[in-house]
Amino acid sequence: MEIIARASSRHATEERGPLRCVGHFRSAINFLTPGQTLLTLHRVGRGLSPMGWEIDDDDFDEIADALADAPGHAPCCRLAPEGIELADICVRRSGRPTDLALPSAGEIAVATLYGALSATAAETGLFGRLDQLIDRPPTGEIAQLQRQFSAWLRGETVDWSSLLGKGPGLTPANDDTMLGMLFCAWFDRRVDAAALPPFFSGSRALDELTTLVSLHYLRFAAQGIFATPLHQLAAALSGAGDPAEAVGDLLKIGHSSGADTLLGIWCGASAIDSLY
Repeated sequence: MEIIARASSRHATEERGPLRCVGHFRSAINFLTPGQTLLTLHRVGRGLSPMGWEIDDDDFDEIADALADAPGHAPCCRLAPEGIELADICVRRSGRPTDLALPSAGEIAVATLYGALSATAAETGLFGRLDQLIDRPPTGEIAQLQRQFSAWLRGETVDWSSLLGKGPGLTPANDDTMLGMLFCAWFDRRVDAAALPPFFSGSRALDELTTLVSLHYLRFAAQGIFATPLHQLAAALSGAGDPAEAVGDLLKIGHSSGADTLLGIWCGASAIDSLY
């Protein structure tokens, strides 16, 4: 059986060899290469990650069934020149892979962002409701995240070790908040993110601090590479869409990942505004 992927990331691994399934969820299946790099199959309509390929609903279910039938601990899948091979299934790329590097497109209007965020009662993973958090000055760990981000914007090397990996989920809450702040740095034309110290250079190794999935998202974010829902938000904030709709789509990601990322975007945009 041949499956043609709807889309694929230009940044996804091309390391040939066996793939081990390390996570099977309703909208994503995560495989790990021998070199410890993730390759993710996404269900169509749920966004494309830097590590991912996107496939149709029926095809996603077909792969999920094949994995359920695979022998226990033996490699059940491999990445070959032809594509992702599993039993009698081959998933092939189609067309040109998608470049998920975020263009430095504009400035985040804090008032516009506030209007979109104040309309949601979404819960963050650690700190409560997003609409209430943006209505008061940051305190505690949120304030620490914002202070350290501001220090990085000024060219300082920052140690994030005590903050990384905190919170529930495959991508812990604080990690998602850092990702949101990085989104601001790479999106806002006032910031030359590439000229600043590497974001995690002052921290311990990410694989010692957080989950396998999160460290992949963070490594890409530190290079200015983000999943498609954040590209859609960037377009909306640039005037090519409805910010409230883009916020709503982002909030559908994970249990609280969308809200935590938006908290980071709020903190990041506010920090950039105060410096520039």
